[in-house]
Amino acid sequence: MSITDRMRRRRMINRENRALDRALQSAPTRAMRDEIAIFAQRKTF
Repeated sequence: MSITDRMRRRRMINRENRALDRALQSAPTRAMRDEIAIFAQRKTF
């Protein structure tokens, strides 16, 4: 894996983490936050 690929992959991971944080903060209910948390745990990098 080249340095460029690693940088690109890291950028994607950071982008996904920020999107998950926004989704958790804007979730209207506890159940929705739980669903988002389950999704976040199942993602693979």
